[in-house]
Amino acid sequence: MNKTLSHTLSLAAASLLWAGAASADIGTASVNDVTLAGDPADAFAYMAGWNPHAGPNGDTSGFDAPFAPYGSGTWSLLDKLDSSSGLQNTGPLTFTFTPPSGTSGGWSVTNTSMTSSVTLDLAFAMHAGNQGGAWLFDNQAILPGQTLNGTWAINWTVGNGQANNPGFSNLTLFARDMVTTPVPEPETYGMLLAGLGVLGMVARRRKLS
Repeated sequence: MNKTLSHTLSLAAASLLWAGAASADIGTASVNDVTLAGDPADAFAYMAGWNPHAGPNGDTSGFDAPFAPYGSGTWSLLDKLDSSSGLQNTGPLTFTFTPPSGTSGGWSVTNTSMTSSVTLDLAFAMHAGNQGGAWLFDNQAILPGQTLNGTWAINWTVGNGQANNPGFSNLTLFARDMVTTPVPEPETYGMLLAGLGVLGMVARRRKLS
């Protein structure tokens, strides 16, 4: 999806969700609070009383509606992090998250495959202060062996109009529409170019004859 259109849709979707939340609780939280490879998220969702970490497969109810314009696939759990269990880093993607406390820090995602690229809708969901926020990276591409670094921050506030931001509680990562695409090895490109060269020579000979 075009990034400009994506950002416009994200603001529209977020505003619909924010309308049901107390402005004192959401604070200044926005798409800019979580970045990846230097870019802000494409969409942001917030819900008071929502914990995306709940249940064995996580809870996507806090962002199902606002993230719907970006795809129609089913969300699946990628990984979880809380005070009692670290990231498992299974599958083609591995993650880091630092520090596992406070109100801001860094994170990264790595494509461990050296032969295939990965494209997916990636939802980064955090819980803090009995509130949940989720950030969508729509149609995110990660090349073979590539690591993308990002930042995170919690800018919503605790309830009852208090100004302070709650500390991190847990992280839940979800994926949708994940596609793995094999990338031809350099030798394959060499063979293709050689084949095209032979075809070109044959065509020239036929033309001269």
